[in-house]
Amino acid sequence: MPSVRTKTLSEPTPFGTVAEVPVEDPPALVHPAWRTAFPWLIQGTSRRGDPDHPFDLGLFSDASPAGAVLERWEQLRRSSDAARVVHAHQVHGTAVRYHTGGDAGLHLAEACDGHATSDPGILLAVTTADCVPVFVVDPVRRAVALLHAGWRGAAGGILEEGFAVMAARAGSRAADVHVHFGPAICGSCYEVGPEVFQALGLPVPDGPTPVDLRRALAFRAAAAGAHAERITVSCHCTLCGGSGLFSHRGGDRGRQVGFLGIREAWP
Repeated sequence: MPSVRTKTLSEPTPFGTVAEVPVEDPPALVHPAWRTAFPWLIQGTSRRGDPDHPFDLGLFSDASPAGAVLERWEQLRRSSDAARVVHAHQVHGTAVRYHTGGDAGLHLAEACDGHATSDPGILLAVTTADCVPVFVVDPVRRAVALLHAGWRGAAGGILEEGFAVMAARAGSRAADVHVHFGPAICGSCYEVGPEVFQALGLPVPDGPTPVDLRRALAFRAAAAGAHAERITVSCHCTLCGGSGLFSHRGGDRGRQVGFLGIREAWP
């Protein structure tokens, strides 16, 4: 799989920085430029919401009662006007599943860390609490992919696999896609060991050092053929900055959801 060049992260970044804007139903952060440019798109990252009743969407954690979590998933589905929501148990791997049709409601796919579709009415979803939600949109063929990228998935090639699945199943070209690296732990807060730098193809420090995983992923997207001017990185950090997000490193057991889909009945 392509890796980041050794000098990459010390170079000036060519990518845009985005401050996602809050919406209330459901409580989420959305990409403002995409909202204008792609009115047929459903996109966002859920927020914690009410501190007394957090909008926790963790199906595979024990932070909230299962019934309450399922109700929140249904709220997400209804507010997005999607017939079907697809999610899966995430294993920090590189499998990306392509979805078509299916029954309405919440569908749990076989374990994977990425989803793609070109069918309207299917809402793709990944849970995060420091890892990177990666949103990939092909406006030419109206295809989308949503990936869960921790450092293991990034090193293993989850991003490149997402591009490959979109190409094989929807005919997407990397040169046409727009890529956004959503709210995640930032490059100041994410301290990791030398083995993480080695796995990512970065210069290996002597000891624990912060790494900017979103920036590393952005360079991988460019190396895979995406144009730098179509790659954006969120300025929201899950651990610092008070963005109202769950953080695993901050001690949260709750999970937010990155969601992405194509609206039904759009011209």
